Amino acid sequence: MIRLSVIADRGLAQCVISASYFRITGGAVWTGPSISDVKPLVRYVDGQWHHAGAAWSGLRFEGKCRLVFGMARDPVSVSGELDGLSIYGQTLSANGVPFAEYDTAREAWRGTSINSWWPAFRIESTGLRESLSASGEPGNSGPRTPDRSASAAQRPANLH
Repeated sequence: MIRLSVIADRGLAQCVISASYFRITGGAVWTGPSISDVKPLVRYVDGQWHHAGAAWSGLRFEGKCRLVFGMARDPVSVSGELDGLSIYGQTLSANGVPFAEYDTAREAWRGTSINSWWPAFRIESTGLRESLSASGEPGNSGPRTPDRSASAAQRPANLH
């Protein structure tokens, strides 16, 4: 399980929810299979993250996890295991290393060391892909072979 907390400037934190995965779509954080009938858990508005009527400086995702880019059932890229992720302001960091910035005009995330854009991605508990693969669900054969192209070599080591 991954624990999502909102954080304030002075280190104050409040747990929002624990879940096996989270979806980030632009400046919104969701959990669950469908976003059509539900409000996001947290949303980025006017330079701050908003949850339960309060504004926060950032978010923390605690627990062993992976970043998944592309379609959930057929990912383009899956990171190695991470100890956690954080978003402070518009900066997304993995294991304390900044690697993406949120662009409000495009409603997408831009890699800081490579010119890659992600309108959405997932943060999944490390055991989730293995459990989906074991259940025999189609399209969930686990992580793909790591991308070793030149652009992949520029990513932080645990994002290959």
